[in-house]
Amino acid sequence: MPKPITDLPPSESSTGKRSFSARWLHPELFDKGFLVTPTVFLQKYSQLKPYPLTATEALFVLHLMEFKWDATHPFPGYKTLAQRMGVSDKMARRHAQSLESKGYLRREIRSGQTNRFDLKPLFDALLRSMDNSTRST
Repeated sequence: MPKPITDLPPSESSTGKRSFSARWLHPELFDKGFLVTPTVFLQKYSQLKPYPLTATEALFVLHLMEFKWDATHPFPGYKTLAQRMGVSDKMARRHAQSLESKGYLRREIRSGQTNRFDLKPLFDALLRSMDNSTRST
């Protein structure tokens, strides 16, 4: 596993070669925001023990993460998630139910409001997977 870069020289900072526009050539694509995702999520979601995530479950999580603006749990509606994923509302609910049954998501059902989605169990599992991979190397 490559060692993370911690201190970049000034020429490599966000204003240099590593800026969005230098990397992607279309900075306007980021005008509506961007998603900060731990790389370990992308590397490990399909290898989690005892229950790996499917690619569509991982996509569901990424969409939930888009709504994680602060320390509170995100609370997008299933209809919004479904539209963004290109699936039915029922399928979006199934993804949430599946993640919940695997122990990676806790849903707070709220009457008259959208659910809150707690992703802490998933990130706890990712942290454990990192610990396990460093012990096995």
